[in-house]
Amino acid sequence: MSIEQILVVMLYTLKPYVVWIVLAVGVLVAAQLVGLKRPGKPCRLVLPASLVIGVVVALLAPALTLSKLAYVTTVTDWIALVGIGVAAAIYAYLVLSPLMRRS
Repeated sequence: MSIEQILVVMLYTLKPYVVWIVLAVGVLVAAQLVGLKRPGKPCRLVLPASLVIGVVVALLAPALTLSKLAYVTTVTDWIALVGIGVAAAIYAYLVLSPLMRRS
């Protein structure tokens, strides 16, 4: 398979999610722009809140795909689920840290 064919498959795979990706990037950029106007350090609650959000998203991810947490049995499934939780926690931290700054 050539590089062009791989890129075509990737673009067709991403096509249904482009709106959600643009929305997520827009929220992140808006949070960063708001954070530019707020000086100071992030609140101490940002890290625990983002970790809680990551765990909740990881636990809800199977339900979003019409599956169940009981079906997560293989190592690959668990790695994907942990990756989803970590990614959600990082995204939540990046969004919340500029918004929850204290002077």
